[in-house]
Amino acid sequence: MPRKGAVHVDELPAAARKRLGLRRSRQQTFKREELRREAIGVLDQIRHLTADQRRRVLEHAIKVNEV
Repeated sequence: MPRKGAVHVDELPAAARKRLGLRRSRQQTFKREELRREAIGVLDQIRHLTADQRRRVLEHAIKVNEV
């Protein structure tokens, strides 16, 4: 429960947030259920691989994804 008189970070003006070294809260546009569905889809595509092969493929995909 928020304290009486407390102000949420998102309610502060940009200048005040900058002066205090605060950032706005992140807004999640990729919901948990969507994340779960996509992860299952990815694993479905590599289901024929062994667990070790899946791990290697996923680690390589993460490495390739780093820009």
